Formats: sequence, structure tokens, C-alpha cells
Amino acid sequence: MKNYESNTYAKDKKDNGNNPPSPPFSKGGKGGLLDEYIKTFVRQTLGCGCPEEVFEYIDCQSNIILNDIVLRNRINIGNRLLIYIVEVHNTDSLKHVLPILIEMGKKERDNSKFNRFRLVAASDNIDKTKKVADDIFKTIEKDEKIHLHIIIKTDLPIF
Repeated sequence: MKNYESNTYAKDKKDNGNNPPSPPFSKGGKGGLLDEYIKTFVRQTLGCGCPEEVFEYIDCQSNIILNDIVLRNRINIGNRLLIYIVEVHNTDSLKHVLPILIEMGKKERDNSKFNRFRLVAASDNIDKTKKVADDIFKTIEKDEKIHLHIIIKTDLPIF
């Protein structure tokens, strides 16, 4: 896994005051708006019911390459929820990409002891993408802690 940009957001309950405050629009640090955008996206768009304390640690990485597939984002929520976000430009690619991402996400979830894995596919053509992705997803061996979300690209905030 290659990581081209990483931003970790942790609210350290034991902050001794040695850490400088983050500007409200920064991509890192404690209590910035970016972690609130991620939390809102995870709760409202993805429907996650994680308790508040899970959101005390958020790690968001951008432009991750997994097996020649570019993830727009890889998000760790409280070391309990793992999210991969991929943009779909061509639904034909889903036949190849979806099984790989599900397998890799499940493997990372299990190895890192996350509770859940959510794969988010963002597309301009949500109807076609949803049909193709759902048909493929049904054929993939998985458990109840793996979820697929198809969303319109405009619902995907910039993290």
C-alpha cells in the first residue's frame, strides 16, 4: 500500500498543552473542522451508528494505491471502522476492482482488528453503478460486517 498523503486527527484526552492548536480548516491536528466533516459523512451519508467515543481518533489518508487501484481515501475511525472510498469512472472496471477492494478491506479489517469495513463507491452515474456494483457484491464471499455504499460524487466531501 502506497500512501501519498496522510492526515491523522486525534483528540488526545491527555493533552498537556504542548500541542499547538490547529487552524479550523487545517488538514491535521486536533479538533479541526475536517474531522467534523468526516464524522458527518460517516454518520449521515453512510448511516454509521458508532458511539461518540469512536470518533475521538480519525485518520484520513488520500490517494492510496492498492494493487494498482487508487483509493481516493482510506479512513480509520477509532481503530474500529475502516472505510475505503473509490471513485468510479467506468462501471466496467467494477468487475475487477470490487472483488479486490472487498478482499483487501476484509483482510486489513481482520488483521488490524477493526469491527467493520465499509467500501464507498462514488459515481456520477449512480443508477448504473449501483446496479452493476450490487450484482457483483452479491457474488462476493463476505460477512455481515462488510458494507457497500454507492453514492453520487457530489455527496462526497473533500477530505
